[in-house]
Amino acid sequence: MVVTDPRQPDSPIVLANRAFLELTGYSADEVIGRNCRFLQGPETSAEAVEEIRQGIASNEHFVTIELLNYRKDGSTFWNQLSISPVHDDSGETLYHFASQIDITDRRRAKELESIERLLLMEVDHRAMNALALVQSVLTLTRADDVARYSNAVRRRVDAIARVHRLLAQSSWSGTALNDLIAEEAVQDGLEVEGPPAKISPRLAQPLAIVLHELISNAREHGALARGGGRVSIAWSISPSELLIDWAEFGIPSALPEPLPGLGLNLVRAIIERQLGGIAKMEWEEQSFGMKLAVPVRPEDIILPA
Repeated sequence: MVVTDPRQPDSPIVLANRAFLELTGYSADEVIGRNCRFLQGPETSAEAVEEIRQGIASNEHFVTIELLNYRKDGSTFWNQLSISPVHDDSGETLYHFASQIDITDRRRAKELESIERLLLMEVDHRAMNALALVQSVLTLTRADDVARYSNAVRRRVDAIARVHRLLAQSSWSGTALNDLIAEEAVQDGLEVEGPPAKISPRLAQPLAIVLHELISNAREHGALARGGGRVSIAWSISPSELLIDWAEFGIPSALPEPLPGLGLNLVRAIIERQLGGIAKMEWEEQSFGMKLAVPVRPEDIILPA
């Protein structure tokens, strides 16, 4: 605790107990005669300081507030400060009595509790996104027998696991489209062109399934099913939209237009239903293309500095 004298210029400290000196690291000679503002520092809230000033100026009210203060060695502590005026019989303010309680540990515990709560909410959000994708996979996967169905579902869930690994490596800050493509097509020699931007986890997870389906379809039925085929993927980014252009050349001429069993219906469902975008297929002799337009939010795209 300290006692200050408002009748003297700048309300200096006239009494400080040992607990105050131990808390702040100053000696009595270093605090007596000084205004208490020497405990303030760069991170002390200006709003809190103004609230203290107004409370003292009122000369009537008990003031209590939590603010960040600084010790002599520069270390910080959270101070639960309480100030009350001491009046004489006529009502004149003789002194201000101020007590300080170090609540650093309590504040830290509250901050950790808040961080834990936010973390749990984020984990729940990521889990819900993953489960929504798995639900789409289970609903839209088609196969003639149990073995083929099981294999198709497993491959699609593996694609979700791969993008989760990429996102974990970046602490869930996002991942580049190049990396999503590389995870699916390490040896396929795709022609890739697009700006080096990160996309958010919200987009990365469903787009991982989209890329998996397109690449798998090209391997099994399209341009990568035999030698001589070529696949290119290009993308561009605007403030409101991510455009992806998938093109295959040199596909088997006998292949009919895409059938639901080729996985392209899953691509359309994810783009249109889950992401609210547009998916258009273009089918010509020995070539196949798909143009995807996905709306984006400002936080979905992280451009390099």
